[in-house]
Formats: sequence, C-alpha cells, structure tokens
Amino acid sequence: MPNPKASATPGAGGCTIKCAMTHRNEGQRMVTRAKSVCRHAGCGVLVDVSGHCDKHAAIYQKAVDARRGSASERGYNRRWQKARETFLNRSPLCVQCDREGVVQAAQVVDHIVAHKGDAALFWDTSNWQSLCKPHHDRKTATADGGFGRTSAA
Repeated sequence: MPNPKASATPGAGGCTIKCAMTHRNEGQRMVTRAKSVCRHAGCGVLVDVSGHCDKHAAIYQKAVDARRGSASERGYNRRWQKARETFLNRSPLCVQCDREGVVQAAQVVDHIVAHKGDAALFWDTSNWQSLCKPHHDRKTATADGGFGRTSAA
C-alpha cells in the first residue's frame, strides 16, 4: 500500500520526494534549494546559502569584528577566564536544560542581562547563568540581536 504522506511531487530526474530520499542514501544528489544572490550591494554572485559570497563574507566579517572589538577589549580576559571557570565548577549544569528536565553540562557563562560594556554589570555574578552552547547561541541570536549585531529594539 503506498504511503499517503509521501509526496508525489517530482524532484530531480522525475523522482518523487520519497524516491529522492532513497537516491540520497545511494549517494545520488537530492533536490536542493535555489541559490540566492550575495547580499553585498551590486554583487550578483549566486551563493548556496543566504548571505555573502566568499569575497564579501570576509569584508563583512572584518567590519563586524572592528565594530565589536576583540574579546579582550570587551572584558573577556584572563580574569574573566578564571571567574568563568570558578562559576562553571560551582554551577556545572545548563539552567535552561534543567528547566526542560534535561541534564546537560554547561560550557558557557552567560550574562542574563547584556552588559553592553557596563563593567559593574559584567562582573555582577547574580547576572550570570550557566548554559550549554546551543542554548547560549539561541539566546544570543534572539534576545541580544545576534552575534555582534545590534538588536532592533
């Protein structure tokens, strides 16, 4: 009996999605998304993922890095490394995973409220929480406006 959830939409070479999945497992190419144009003004290079072509990605990253400053300039120096290590030893589990009923080791000490250069808030341990990297990355990308980007609010 045919699977009613399998799409009959033709993919590469006239295959259905189910057929394409089988081919992928056999080492053949699966249908991919359309390429997009590099986001740099005036550049028409097609890229596999949304963003910038190789040439403009490097330029864009340099501009982001210059705006942010180095980790050391942002306060993440040897003193921070020691404080971070002590905090993770005392609070070794991800607090977000714990809320979800999962036991997961934390790798990151997160500032609950973004310090934005405020030294007092940066060093306030009541503003710290232990997070696993996936939860920290998700929080940074949503609450703080992203990795090195300023939030819209």
